[in-house]
Formats: sequence, structure tokens, C-alpha cells
Amino acid sequence: MQKATDVTADQLTRAYAFPPSDRPVIRANMIASIDGAATADGKSGALGGPDDHRIFHLQRSLADVIVVGAQTAVNEGYHPPTVATDDTAARSARGQSRVPLLVLVSRSLTIPAEYTTLTDPAVVVATCTNAPAAARTRLVDAGATLLDCGDDDVDPRRLLDQLAERGLTRILCEGGPRFLAAVAAADLLDELALTVSPILTGGAAPRISHGAEPDGPNRMRLRHQLANDDGFQFQLWERAVPRPPASTD
Repeated sequence: MQKATDVTADQLTRAYAFPPSDRPVIRANMIASIDGAATADGKSGALGGPDDHRIFHLQRSLADVIVVGAQTAVNEGYHPPTVATDDTAARSARGQSRVPLLVLVSRSLTIPAEYTTLTDPAVVVATCTNAPAAARTRLVDAGATLLDCGDDDVDPRRLLDQLAERGLTRILCEGGPRFLAAVAAADLLDELALTVSPILTGGAAPRISHGAEPDGPNRMRLRHQLANDDGFQFQLWERAVPRPPASTD
């Protein structure tokens, strides 16, 4: 297995570049312990290391949009998106905005109004039309931008359609486990970038995909794999069978 230290920055960028496609590509970026836990002490960041952070930020620099469950974003202390100065020229050459859009997914809108990331112009909240009216008013008054993507829940397919209408086709999903499960159950997941952390956590932490079940297993194949001397493995998986075309009904 190739070592992460032997891969140049250009090689790593080519390995994790989103594939050319005539429709949006959804890639999930997740981390798990060797016994399958998606978090340690309640946070996914506790499982990571320097090389994992390097690949995490690289994929963000390649994405048009970052989608994450609002609860995960608050728990992990997400800030508005940033991109290293060295990456801004490459984003411009690809026709991308200076930084990726950050989409926080929340059906209930139980996001603290004091969560200042909400007010950044590069951040929107994907929710549903039947979200509590008082919560909608509270967040809008706090400066949040809301995007309705369903009636009683956030429909991943409707969210995807809204992003595509904005020309956002390189979509990076950073969880949490319940939202990733919803994406997979809707048969929308194209790729999975998975870091396997050399940690045994025990306990009752969720898996990286935890919740809604697809009609059948989503079979994937390994496209790329690296390792480092600290025992981390960095894998990139892709669909074994192409995603079916969208319905025209």
C-alpha cells in the first residue's frame, strides 16, 4: 500500500479530484475507528490526525459545496468555509467561487441563534416547509438564510436539485451519520472518502451511516488507498454500479 508521505500534493489532488460528470457528484468524507465508530468522545475530530486533516481540507478545496447536518456542525464547532490562498487560483480556473458554500441540514431548526456561522454569506440552512414557525423566525432574525428542501423532512434529492440549479455539482457530504444514511437510502451517494483511524473505541458510538436503510446494499469498489506510519488508512470508494438516471416524471 502506498504511503501518504510518498505522494506529492499534485498527485493527491488528482487522486481526490471530483470525476467529470454531466450531473452533480455526491462524495461523503467520513472517518471511523477500526471497530466502526464514527466518533470518539462524541466528536469525529477526536479520531483524526495530521494526514487526515490534510486530505479533509484538500477535498474541501475541490468542492463546490459542503453539506453537513446542523447538529454535527454545532458539535464539531464548524466555522464558515475557508480555502488556502494557494488553492484560490485553481478554484477560479475551475469556475468555482472563492470558497465552497456550506449547507447546514436541519429539519427541526434547533440551531442556537448565537451560532455565528449561521450569518456568514457562504452558509445556508437546508430545512423543510413544515419546520417550526417560531424556530424559522428566530433563525431568520439572527441572520440565517433558509432553503426549503421538502415538506416534513429534508429530502436529499430536492436538496441536490436546488444545488444543481445553482451550478453546484461537486458536492462534499461530511455527515453526520443520520444525514449520510438518508443520502445513501435515496441512492444518491457516488463516492465515499473514508479514513480508518487506528483506534479501538468501544462504547455505543454510531457508525458512519446510521439511520435510514436503502432498499438493498450499496455496493462500492475501492479506487484509491494510502496509509501512513501512524496506522491510518485513507480510502476512496466509488459506486460499483452507475447511479440510475433521474426520473423525468
